[in-house]
Amino acid sequence: MSERSSIDAASDAAIYRVCSSFRKEGKPNGYQQTLELVDDASREVLASWDQLGPRPLFDAVAIVDAKGRTWRMQPNRKIMPSRWTVDDPDGRTAVHFDQNILGKLRNPLYRVALCILDDEEKELYRLVDPRTNVPDRIFGAGPDDWVLVDGGEPVAKLVRLPRPVQKRSGLAGALRALIAGTDPGVVSAGGQHVLAAPIALGMMILFKYLTDISAG
Repeated sequence: MSERSSIDAASDAAIYRVCSSFRKEGKPNGYQQTLELVDDASREVLASWDQLGPRPLFDAVAIVDAKGRTWRMQPNRKIMPSRWTVDDPDGRTAVHFDQNILGKLRNPLYRVALCILDDEEKELYRLVDPRTNVPDRIFGAGPDDWVLVDGGEPVAKLVRLPRPVQKRSGLAGALRALIAGTDPGVVSAGGQHVLAAPIALGMMILFKYLTDISAG
């Protein structure tokens, strides 16, 4: 079974949705936007981040969990960072996100966007480009989904989720659904989220800015 189909086959899959918003009042200096990680079933906000400044890859990131506690994601250096460490509210290392730069330098077609390591440097997951066709990976616009694998086993994927809209009949309803847009999301292979919410939001932040050329 393919990576894509093994995850899609689970109808009860746990889903995170990343929703963006803009606070009009009480904004701190440098405020850009707010991202919230929402459980798609319960609609509960499980983690949130106020973006302060245009380049989160190079600065410390504070992620607030559902209990109001702060998790911190810190780059290993200010110039060309290649690793980001996430500490839990007690200051303990939860995970490292690593770009595996050496692997990419040895092979420019290296399929891994990020490795997720535990506090003892043991690999937990890899975020990979699921395409296997080399010309497509060179000239294609990018995969629809990126897949999180444990060893060779797919456990979650990054997707675009259609935004929910109130159903209306007729042409107006069809147009509203068409322009509703999408949100980034993480779909786990089973009924439980693979990643804790603050870690998942940290991954989504890094993925967005590592794959967005315009992010600077």
